[in-house]
Amino acid sequence: MSNPNVVRAAAFVRNGAPHLLVLAAILVLHPLGLAGELPVWLVAIPLLVSTVWTQPRVQRRISGGDPHRRLWVRVPVAIFATTATMYLIGWGALLAVAHLHILSVYLQTSGSRAWKPAAVSGVASLAVGQLLVAVGAVPSYLGGFRSHGLALLVAIGIATTARTLGRLVAQREQVEIDAKLSEDRFRALVRDGSEVITLSDAAGDVSWVSPAARPVMGYQPEELRGKVLRGLFHPEDTAASVELFTRLLASDSTVEHSAELRVRHANGSWQWHEIIARNMLAHPAVHAIVSHHRDITGRRVTSDGKAYAASHDGLTGLANGPTLERDLERALAHGTRYQYPVALICCDLDGFKAVNDTYGHDVGDRLLQTVGQIIKRTTRETDTVARLGNDEYGVLLTRIRDAGEAMHVARRIVEGIEAHASVAGLRFDVGVSLGVALAYPGGTDAKTLLLHGDTAMYRSKRRGRNNVTVYTQDEVTAPWM
Repeated sequence: MSNPNVVRAAAFVRNGAPHLLVLAAILVLHPLGLAGELPVWLVAIPLLVSTVWTQPRVQRRISGGDPHRRLWVRVPVAIFATTATMYLIGWGALLAVAHLHILSVYLQTSGSRAWKPAAVSGVASLAVGQLLVAVGAVPSYLGGFRSHGLALLVAIGIATTARTLGRLVAQREQVEIDAKLSEDRFRALVRDGSEVITLSDAAGDVSWVSPAARPVMGYQPEELRGKVLRGLFHPEDTAASVELFTRLLASDSTVEHSAELRVRHANGSWQWHEIIARNMLAHPAVHAIVSHHRDITGRRVTSDGKAYAASHDGLTGLANGPTLERDLERALAHGTRYQYPVALICCDLDGFKAVNDTYGHDVGDRLLQTVGQIIKRTTRETDTVARLGNDEYGVLLTRIRDAGEAMHVARRIVEGIEAHASVAGLRFDVGVSLGVALAYPGGTDAKTLLLHGDTAMYRSKRRGRNNVTVYTQDEVTAPWM
């Protein structure tokens, strides 16, 4: 373990090295008659005072730990002690470059405020020194008026140089203050903002994530670095995320790109994020793709909810009439393009009014929901089941082979309603009349097909419950009792 006294002594020598080097030079020059005629010990006194005075520990004690305090005491004492050495060895103002050294030290440790004490004390100390030269109290190698003229020029140079250096340091300090304020503002926005900011490279690997990741996504920022974030996109949105990144790489920092993608939260739920990104890989200060993630789940839920309500029946949750017609137009277009027939089944319940009148609208509504689910279970995911009116339903069958396949689905609907038309275990005597209309590639449009299906359904209804009629020039009837 180092001896504390040795450590302190080493620090004293290190911090006082400039003054000790000057003392060594005086010891060499004095015997040569180049450092005045006064005793060396007398010359060394102000030099040692300056050495002690400028020690960091002494300066901290005098300033109370604040580098900006008591500059009008700390700077003048250092300059007057140095000036005393300059005049005691006979060179006076010629060695005033030492003032600039002192000024540079205080500008570095105490900032721009040090220039005024340095300039004033520098001029004042030179004036006192020249006065002592004039009365013969101290020696001078320069002699006479030449010494005073030189001192005047040096004093002016010291004052103007101190002022210039002080202003330069003040400008630098202002730049640092502005930069710190800007950085603090940025940090506050990043830390407390509702947007997650990420930086990624050209390969898509994330190098930095803002602290907002914790409240917004539930992850610590460091958990999302590397390839982790890419793995959090919803599988159905993978293609959209790749397309966004491709667009980014093909553009520059002048263009913003955006996408709405689902991202998995730390709790396992899916959140909708609006991602706005800019390619700043070529920017020398950024060299990254900058992305802003904003949680828009609430907005999407509201928007999706409105869209769902506009396209679905409020009671059964099935598609509504306009949605069926839209899907029908799309299916007909696909059928024409890929050469396959499309079928429409129109369904109307038989005996529903009696249930409504006997048991009330609440039971009637629940029966409509049950029938909707029976039809839904009978069809495929690619088909559309819609509620068209009070007790009417429509079924769109895509990519069927022929009328026989449509008839098979219709028969299953009849059998399902016959077997499962109940509410809370209470069975009801209801049936269903169905009309089937087929459209072959390029054969008809959506409105015409709906009209054909409706016409066939009413023909079935006239024949009695649980009948299916296919709309053709020669009607085909298939009854089930």
